[in-house]
Amino acid sequence: MSSYTAGIIVIGDEILSGRTQDSNSNFIAKNLIKEGIKLEEVVVIKDEKKTIIDKVVNYSNKYSYVFTTGGIGPTHDDITSESISEAFNLEYLTHKEAFKILDKYYAKGDFNESRQRMAKMPIGSELILNPMTAAPGFKIKNVYVLPGVPEIMQIMFLELIKRIKKGKPKLVKTINTDLYESKIAIHLKKIQEKYNDSSIGSYPYFNLSAKTGGVNIVVSSWNMSSLQPVVDDIINMINLNGGKSSIV
Repeated sequence: MSSYTAGIIVIGDEILSGRTQDSNSNFIAKNLIKEGIKLEEVVVIKDEKKTIIDKVVNYSNKYSYVFTTGGIGPTHDDITSESISEAFNLEYLTHKEAFKILDKYYAKGDFNESRQRMAKMPIGSELILNPMTAAPGFKIKNVYVLPGVPEIMQIMFLELIKRIKKGKPKLVKTINTDLYESKIAIHLKKIQEKYNDSSIGSYPYFNLSAKTGGVNIVVSSWNMSSLQPVVDDIINMINLNGGKSSIV
């Protein structure tokens, strides 16, 4: 098991209403696994101060790392930074370096009061630089605060993850078979019991027009040095039951 854990807090009424689709948590999750950090929980919450405060405090106490996305823009409903300041009982002040970065980025006269809000954050914050639109995120304690726009968030996340402590990456293999779950379920259960340091997931799929289907079997482990023995047993089981298999 990885010694480093994480939680993701997706903040935004637009996500909850269905107006915007969340892709940030998926991107972060995939990269955390590669870096040996075990994602334990993801939550989507509304733009409400008490909700943000409660969830940030809870996650910060539970996990090694917390990543938030959304709510750090210039508008009145961007309250993430202010809420996190209150969560940790810290002053909510203008970060001098963030102010300089934004002041330099905007044309003379365009760095208005609304945009200046993007330079405000909890006192003692460490900046997470933004190479696309200048407005930085920040780190306070074990919480990494990122924007909601996927293209910007992704670039910033890939830079910050280079600088944090990581564990051993999770091993993952996916086996595709044309057999149905009902055919292989009991056999997968036996293989899972044999290899209790691994996790075996079964994910069926169907093509209604072609009247075909099958299962993607995902084998993963934080502890094993190789998944090959598990994969070999599953492929052998599929062959014995008259099915086809491939690694995808």
